[in-house]
Amino acid sequence: MIGWLSGIVVHRDARQGVVILNVGGVGYELRVSLQTLAAVGDPDEHCALWVHTHAREDALQLFGFATQAEKQLFLLLTGVPKVGPKHAMAVLGGFPLAELVDHLTQGREVMLTKIPGIGKKTAEQILLSLGDKVATFADELAGGPRTPIPTKAEPESPAIVEEAKQVLVDLGWRVKEVELALAKLTAGGPVTASLDDLVRRTLAQLMER
Repeated sequence: MIGWLSGIVVHRDARQGVVILNVGGVGYELRVSLQTLAAVGDPDEHCALWVHTHAREDALQLFGFATQAEKQLFLLLTGVPKVGPKHAMAVLGGFPLAELVDHLTQGREVMLTKIPGIGKKTAEQILLSLGDKVATFADELAGGPRTPIPTKAEPESPAIVEEAKQVLVDLGWRVKEVELALAKLTAGGPVTASLDDLVRRTLAQLMER
């Protein structure tokens, strides 16, 4: 059972939600949320992630998390009937962790249904099953060590905008909605942003609709 990994980033893929870490010469592939992906450095940089090992009869998957709180919430979500790891990661990637916990504790079903892949019945089941359990994360969210979020940025270009659009479409957002959100972000002129930052900012625009 792997609970934590520390190594060098070999590869990070926003479209697939995957990070590969070189730990002692072994490459570990981890599935991560958009929130955790933003906390992972560029290739050749050091990274440490909390890990959940998900074993099935036909597969063995590793899921990585920037904080213990995110990992614990993932485990709570996967404990909800008919909510597997894929849905759980979608929920975790929909909002910053503190905001997500607030939506859960306040029972904001409509906010959960804005996340691609999370329908009304799934949102209802999540809220019904979790109840007040997520309130226990309040202290952890108020402080504690976090994986540093990289500040390195790269100039925005049409190629990056197109790639950000494809990432969000692959996550389940409609093409027209994504294009409108990106247009709003770039209306003021060129913006310097990494792909991950642009994806997160566009996602925030989509969530406001």
